Amino acid sequence: MGQHYLRTYKAFVLEEVKKNLLIIGDLTGNCAACNELGINAYDAKACPQCGTVFKYIASRRLETHPSERFQLARRLAEKRPDLLLIDYLDYQKAAGDKAARDFFSL
Repeated sequence: MGQHYLRTYKAFVLEEVKKNLLIIGDLTGNCAACNELGINAYDAKACPQCGTVFKYIASRRLETHPSERFQLARRLAEKRPDLLLIDYLDYQKAAGDKAARDFFSL
């Protein structure tokens, strides 16, 4: 019987995630804290610009290639077992909601 990846939900402090998030695209990643580009997503333990230590990883590719979602999640888990994979769209939505609340002082 093989292992399967299932999405689960857990509450996070958004600022903590942003402060330690590596966002990856097709080829390289960027630091969510300082927006440094061109980070090697499979080797970098910390941002070369601001020095933040990565704890979380999110992939834009999971959203643009939905048929490959779980293969990509498996590959990330194998290559970066030190990082917790979070859903990029969930992160984006939460960050947008927080920015709107901060803007309107709610």
